[in-house]
Amino acid sequence: MTGAPLDEPEFVPWRRSADRPLEIAGVAARESAPNWACFLAEQAAQLAVKALLHGVGRPARGHDLVELGVAVQVAVGDLWPGALDPCCVRLSRHYITSRYPDAVPGGVPEDHFDASDAEQALADSRAVIGAVDAAWGELTR
Repeated sequence: MTGAPLDEPEFVPWRRSADRPLEIAGVAARESAPNWACFLAEQAAQLAVKALLHGVGRPARGHDLVELGVAVQVAVGDLWPGALDPCCVRLSRHYITSRYPDAVPGGVPEDHFDASDAEQALADSRAVIGAVDAAWGELTR
């Protein structure tokens, strides 16, 4: 677990930045734009995880949620549940494939995502963000 002092001024803006993409992901899911819901859910989780890393004074580089999750596990130990690993893996798949036509075979991303993908991405993102909030809460008690 981190021995560095906590950096709340760094944590707060990163964590707050996760709220809006999650909100818009819900709108995109309701408006039949599941690929965008998946991307925004991934972005929300990524911002929240980076908030925790910044808050404990660790680097938060890159965009691979799996690698960022490993970095958080190293930084906060048991405060980061290993049960989130599948969430991070699923969300990471949406970073590129949800947006770029050349990232999916034969078609555009809209043709490769459906409402169940969006629902899963939203659930995964909420789980990751909830774990970030729980870990931060424990660290700041």
